[in-house]
Amino acid sequence: MTHDGFGRPVSAAPPPAVGWPPGARLCLGIAADPGRQFLAVTRDLPVALSVHTVPRGPVSELLLPFTPLERRYVQEAPEDRRAHRLAQLWTRKEAALRLTGRGGLALADEIDALSEARDGKVVIPASPAHPGGIAYVRDLPTGPRTVASAAMAAPASGLRTWRVAVPSR
Repeated sequence: MTHDGFGRPVSAAPPPAVGWPPGARLCLGIAADPGRQFLAVTRDLPVALSVHTVPRGPVSELLLPFTPLERRYVQEAPEDRRAHRLAQLWTRKEAALRLTGRGGLALADEIDALSEARDGKVVIPASPAHPGGIAYVRDLPTGPRTVASAAMAAPASGLRTWRVAVPSR
């Protein structure tokens, strides 16, 4: 195993039995939430994950890191779906920011995870500390009180994910 420029694990050389061409890499993404862990695997394409428990209660005080369009999207939902929408938007943003670099969560209110999201495209604006970029984000299947998203640098159909239950301590 080795790591890419952002510290994500990458298999430098998959086992020969896999049958991949020379130079192919297996890229891993890991994210955890209390009681749950997700693992994603892609070939030759870095992947970043985000997973969160859907918050309980009112969400109005949690809307700060969202664009006006995203705030409307959350507020226009039926009351019992607002927290789920908010958490899903957050995992999309967080996965995209994790893919494009460290420490970018301060940019969350500048990232629109809705307008171009039909194809999964999330644009990360450039800043003095970060080059910016584009992440292709997809929502992952989870339980009713959990949301998760995976981000990759290009659209990919070869993403494989696993949800692992973490025993409580």
